[in-house]
Amino acid sequence: LQVAIKCADLGHLAASGPVHVRWVRALEEELFLQGDRERAAGLAVSPLMDRGRAGVTRSQLGFFDIVALPLFRSFCARYPAAEPMLAAVRENYALWRAEAARRKAAAAAAADGGGD
Repeated sequence: LQVAIKCADLGHLAASGPVHVRWVRALEEELFLQGDRERAAGLAVSPLMDRGRAGVTRSQLGFFDIVALPLFRSFCARYPAAEPMLAAVRENYALWRAEAARRKAAAAAAADGGGD
């Protein structure tokens, strides 16, 4: 039951790509607003909450590797009828892998073009 509740809590991971990305971006903005409040109060800004650094959109691969995929795999091992949900999570993981590859290619291109 606890695993099912956690899967429900992270349900956007199994939503369609556009819906999932919208949720992640909303979460990132919420965290950045918290970081803005921390900075305004003279506090150290918590990890993933600093607008000047990479936010949760840049940490999705690690989140999927460490939390999401093991969680949903575990749930589906016990409840095989939920396999379509795991397939959707895997599709969103592929989306973030493709995004990371695009960023890496863009950075490499910028580095190569920077000397011209």
